[in-house]
Amino acid sequence: MATIKDIARELNIGVSTVSMALNGNPRINEETRQRVLAKAKELNYVKNGIAVDLQRKSTNLILLVVDDASRPFFSRTINAVQRKVSEYGYDLLIATTFNGHIETAKRYISERRADGVIVFTNRIEDEDVLRYACKDMPIFVIGRYLSGEHVYSEPISSTTQGQEVVEYLYNKGYRKIAFVKALPHTLGTIRRFKAYQKALTQLNLEYNEEIVFNANGSEYEDGYRITKEIIKKINQIDAIFYSNDDIAIPGVKCLIDHGIAVPQRVSVVGYNDLPYSKLVTPALTTVTTCQTTTSYAVDILIAAIRNENVQPIIDQYVQELDERKERLIIRET
Repeated sequence: MATIKDIARELNIGVSTVSMALNGNPRINEETRQRVLAKAKELNYVKNGIAVDLQRKSTNLILLVVDDASRPFFSRTINAVQRKVSEYGYDLLIATTFNGHIETAKRYISERRADGVIVFTNRIEDEDVLRYACKDMPIFVIGRYLSGEHVYSEPISSTTQGQEVVEYLYNKGYRKIAFVKALPHTLGTIRRFKAYQKALTQLNLEYNEEIVFNANGSEYEDGYRITKEIIKKINQIDAIFYSNDDIAIPGVKCLIDHGIAVPQRVSVVGYNDLPYSKLVTPALTTVTTCQTTTSYAVDILIAAIRNENVQPIIDQYVQELDERKERLIIRET
């Protein structure tokens, strides 16, 4: 592993200069700082804030990186991970990337502040995950598929998440069913969109790309904004399947604000059964599932940390994922 001395030798500058450049000391000019950072990346230098000796000692920590710990979904995730890591005798370290503030989370990862990391945010890019994952600190990514040495993620299986939604709408008499992707590249959206397409085929309904929409986000404003676009094509639509509740709830608000009755004119279904989905008016029809991903992530990380075979855990999870039954929560009247 490269050290500060290696960088200094390569650039023919002092060790103290390299150290100050890496730590953002204002006494170092920008040109020198950029040279040091470039060389550090080239040599795959990793600043280690805890393991200061040559033989890295266990921190007994699992790092969880999430977007916004205050959101109900992530609050539940944190609680689930906390309970699971404690079963293994580990403590939980939490970092958030709220409002795009990713530096603390990236520093924790680059300095290897934990024995393993769970990344549950898209703000930590694939490149960083692949760069910092190592035998001493495996990384599990939730919500996207990523493959690399000491990197783990949810397997893409044959699950039919979301198929029941289309079947429900079809049985209610709806034939022009739109689909709205929150974040198109996340596994949840990918699975539900595949299930949507599969259900249309099985029900002999035409797939119409014009009524498939990308919100490109899961914030309230993303759901409201994309629904304004949907309204422009409302004559082609009699039902809307949003890939999560986060965008479905503002979607309902937008439809009502524009004089479109829900569910009398357009039926709306979300996904994930967030706590406030039943509190909005009209209450949101949604889907709840048995969430086991966080437990699986911890099991994988602990096995990897202990240098155990992870394949049996992966095989069991895939089987459970394929057999998992969705439960549709019907609230529309």
